[in-house]
Amino acid sequence: MNSGRERRFTLFPAMSPALEPYLAAQDEFGNTAIRPGGLFDVVPMEAEVQGAKYWLGARGFRYQLDQTFTYSGAPDTTSGSPNMGYYTLKFFAKWAAYVDPVAGTAGWLSAQVNAKEGLGAGGQHQSVAGNIGSLTDEQGTISSRNGFRVPELAWQQSVAHGAFVALAGVVSQSNYLDVNTYANSGRGQFLNSALINSMVLPLPGFNFGVNFQWQPASEFYAMAGASAGRASAGQTPWTRFSWQNWSIETEFGFAPHDFLGLGPGVYRVQPFLAQAGGPTQGGVGFNFEQQLGRKSPFGWFGRFGLGGAQVTGGAATQVGTGFVMEAPLENLGLVRRLTNDYAGVGFVWSQPSATSRTVYHHDEYVAETFYTLQLSPLLRLQPDLQLVWNPVFNPDPGPFTVVQAQFILSW
Repeated sequence: MNSGRERRFTLFPAMSPALEPYLAAQDEFGNTAIRPGGLFDVVPMEAEVQGAKYWLGARGFRYQLDQTFTYSGAPDTTSGSPNMGYYTLKFFAKWAAYVDPVAGTAGWLSAQVNAKEGLGAGGQHQSVAGNIGSLTDEQGTISSRNGFRVPELAWQQSVAHGAFVALAGVVSQSNYLDVNTYANSGRGQFLNSALINSMVLPLPGFNFGVNFQWQPASEFYAMAGASAGRASAGQTPWTRFSWQNWSIETEFGFAPHDFLGLGPGVYRVQPFLAQAGGPTQGGVGFNFEQQLGRKSPFGWFGRFGLGGAQVTGGAATQVGTGFVMEAPLENLGLVRRLTNDYAGVGFVWSQPSATSRTVYHHDEYVAETFYTLQLSPLLRLQPDLQLVWNPVFNPDPGPFTVVQAQFILSW
């Protein structure tokens, strides 16, 4: 057993269950809210926020709470408001119920609660994608629905001393499949939906599902997720339930500690099969990430996918790729203190899935760049710029400019 882990059967253990490294990265949260190296060293409520996280963590409850205040501007929009504001919340928690080191098992509850509230007339019912007619969503973390929703509420169980993990209940498959170190969160990374998750893969949430994870060796893992139902954001999983709406996604990953002398990387292949009330169709995705040098601050990522037009998640064919840089101000020698700033540039090409809407352009292109600045131990500022050419549902080829800025408060 690892040092500091419980060595006997324990209810609500203070330490996270021991898991294999890649699985632990998806299934565990730390108990630290403070991110050192910000522009300002102290913020109000810092001690209270960290104290609550320690107290709950000692009782097995670990979580990540992100809140954002976002401004989205689309000055070239052909309809709707050019200025919109939003508040969002994402609360993702793991509550360890027990750990049994002798048997090599542990069980915990996994829950996610999201919320969104539009600010002002435009933010209440409008979006950039809706106003400019794009296939990808330039505001990838902002739901079309105001209010609360529960993408995940499931029991999670590990066996074989953390080499195998299973979830069952209401499962958000994107929490485990198609993750990427460099491009997987609109709260500090890219904001475009295609650079958060592939829009080819069907990655449902809000519905009944299972997810199985297995890491037999340090550099290899496999996952499979299956979901059934037609519920959408804000609905219960039995709403409009149908066995003719289902998906099975698999992922096989190679995660070398040092790939060709470049440093750590992960290379994923993602075959899937699904039905959405019509024919059963399949497809495949590829998800890569690679550090560009053992001590380099640069990284590259890429998502590539194609699948049946009736079952894909919005794009029948899509490529999303780009480069990121850790701590650009520090690495450029401009400052010495900032260690958590982050910058990136990305590109997306998409073709739409089957749709009842009028398609004006079959090839949509997006370029995005962002910079995230660590203002304080709990607060980040993220300006973001996107250019959209040939929006699928707009006869005007553009380009359309989308300017965004968001404050990210992480507890």
